[in-house]
Amino acid sequence: MAGPRSGPAGTWDRIAGPDAGTGENAGSLGLGLAGALLAPGLARGHGRRAAPVLRLLALDLWGGAWCNNTPSAARWYHRPGQGARQHLAFAAGHVHPAVLAWVDAGGPGDRRARLRWAAALYAYLLAATALLTATRARRTRRVLGLATTAGGVLLDRALTPSAAAPWFAPVFFAKLLAGHAAGAALLPADPLAAD
Repeated sequence: MAGPRSGPAGTWDRIAGPDAGTGENAGSLGLGLAGALLAPGLARGHGRRAAPVLRLLALDLWGGAWCNNTPSAARWYHRPGQGARQHLAFAAGHVHPAVLAWVDAGGPGDRRARLRWAAALYAYLLAATALLTATRARRTRRVLGLATTAGGVLLDRALTPSAAAPWFAPVFFAKLLAGHAAGAALLPADPLAAD
């Protein structure tokens, strides 16, 4: 795999992978822009007044859900030297639930409920990422990548989804957890596992 280019193109290479093709890049950028355009219209409650925030979140998440599940991103994020610490740091940087808790909150009681929602989704993300990065068997990681994505969506539904961004949990967890299923193919073969 070639390394990232220099300049602005290199910044994109560090996001999508240095060998991302036209289709991968078009999907990432196209879905990101679609999310930025559509997110405010999908908002309910207090979310409509936070259109710029919703646009930024959707740009990152909708495009990232595609991007992180492409073969080039899988090769880039699961290359040698990228281990549990790097994956946990990447996940930890996604404080989107806290931002949505602020957007969704109405009164003081509602604010506490939304912060509990944000803390639960964020803690789930970190725990699921730790579990995924500790799993060395290819088949198990593929299954866990998809199962933890579904589990995050179910947790969100059980705790009452964001009114401002009802699309949030499926896209958030698809971006940050499902990509580990794609990256599982790059794990070294385990001769003891029937993968």
